[in-house]
Formats: sequence, C-alpha cells, structure tokens
Amino acid sequence: MPLVSVIMNVRNGAATLREAIDSVLEQTSEDWEMIVWDDRSTDASAAMVAEYSDPRIRYFLSPDDVPLGKARQDAIRQATGEWVAFLDQDDIWLPAKLERQLALADTNVGLIYGRTIRFYSSGLERDYDQTHEYKPLPEGDIFTQLFADSCFIAMSSAMFRRSAIETIGGIPHEVRIIPDYYLYVAVAQKYGVRAVQEPVCRYRMHPESMSHTVALEMHREVLWLVDCWADQLDSHTVALCRRRHFTAIALEEMKSANSCATGFVRLIRQGSIGSQLVRPFAFVFHLVRRNVVPPYWREPRKQPNV
Repeated sequence: MPLVSVIMNVRNGAATLREAIDSVLEQTSEDWEMIVWDDRSTDASAAMVAEYSDPRIRYFLSPDDVPLGKARQDAIRQATGEWVAFLDQDDIWLPAKLERQLALADTNVGLIYGRTIRFYSSGLERDYDQTHEYKPLPEGDIFTQLFADSCFIAMSSAMFRRSAIETIGGIPHEVRIIPDYYLYVAVAQKYGVRAVQEPVCRYRMHPESMSHTVALEMHREVLWLVDCWADQLDSHTVALCRRRHFTAIALEEMKSANSCATGFVRLIRQGSIGSQLVRPFAFVFHLVRRNVVPPYWREPRKQPNV
C-alpha cells in the first residue's frame, strides 16, 4: 500500500501531460502510486501514458463521459494510499511537494495544501491566492474562510487523508463542476488543515477563459454549496458569498444580448454594483504593490512549518 495516491484526471491533455507526469516522477518522496483517470480523451493522452514503464503509474479509461465531479470520485475509488493528492494534467509539482506536505501530516489533519504559483506562457508569474499573497496561508480551522475569502486553494496543491474523504461520503452526484471546492469545505468542516507556506506547485494559465455556459453553472453550483452550509455560517458571510456569486452570474448574463437585461436587474437586486466600480482601482493597486513590495512567496527567507 503506497503512502500517497496521486490522482490525475485527464481529458485531451497531451500538450502538457508529460510535464505533469514527470513532475511526479521527480518527487523527493517516492512512496506513491499514480492513478491516471482518462475522461474519454480523443487525443494522444492514452498513448503518452503508455510510454511510461513505472509500475506505480496505473491507467484507467472512464467507461462513460461524465462531469468532473463524478470523474474525480471514480478515480478516488481506485486509490489505496493513506493520502490522496491531486495533480491536474496541465499543472506541475515542485520536487519537494509531497515531502513537505507529509511532514505536516498530524493525526487530526484531514487536508494539507500549499502555496501555488500561476504561470503564463509569457513568463509572468503570480500567486494563485491573491488574498494571501502577502501573508501566510491559513491553517487550522479554515471552514469559514473558505467562504469569506472564496476558494483560495488550488486542487493541484491539495492532499486529503483518504479516510476523511470517506467520512464525508465522497463527492455527491449534485456536484458536477466544483468537486474541488466541495472537498475543501466538507473536509475542513470536520478536520484540521495544514499548509506549506513555500510554493509546492505551478498552475498553468491558458489564454482561453472558461466558457459562458460553464461559468454560469459554476457560480450557480457555488450558491448551492453556500446554501448547504448556510446554517453553520454567520449571516454576514452567507450574504457576502451570495452577493459575490450573484454578481458574477449577472456579469456573465450581461455578455449576451438575450440575457443582458436580466443580468442588469440581477446585478442591482442581488449583486454588488459597488464591487465593480472599485475593481479597476483594486487592479491598479495590486499591480503597483507587486512592483514595490515582493509578495510572500518571493521573500528570500521563509518561516518553517512546525
């Protein structure tokens, strides 16, 4: 039985898949298995995985074309390790990722994540989590913060205790687009969370953005998630989350001529016009700040995790 089961959900990922797999093979901690769950790829992804002879790499072809939530859960069922870590097909782990996270694996911890760096084809780099770009990542009881600060954990940085996933019942069928967010919230509600403050992975940014339809479904699904946990959150946090995601839905609706009027009314009644008015100023502030003060992950010295 390996200590860590690495899950990689793949769908037409041949362009970046090799780099992702190689980053697992280069880990300083070698006690792992990799479950490559192929979500019905039509490119050369399967052939590329077959080129690897390492017996720790196990390939599975999904019997059906299913949403990401079910694909994640189907892959989790194949895991045999004490911990389940995720790496998306276009992201890259840094070599000491698993080693640094396993060093924090106390018995009461159900989720360990780490700082993630967004990177662009132009060479530009940014912290994945702008909220904590200049301070340590949250640890301990972060349940409420996952709503108040939105979803600040990158799935490719996350590692869950497998028994914790089993305790929460896995990913429900209602979750199609945001299984990652669901797992963070559900596990953090019952278990402690630790974080590696140094970068542990790199998150690849693509020029194409999420489609209009998927963006609408995603924000609606987050609202469903908020409703699921509303009775365990304070009213201010619930109102903040709902306003944030109704604003995002309204902005998406306003991109289409057919739903522009509906979106505008939604923005006024359920969203936040004020947040959109200050957005350009916030963008300039962050841009100037990054050029004057180095963010936490660029500091030459780091506080050790204990």
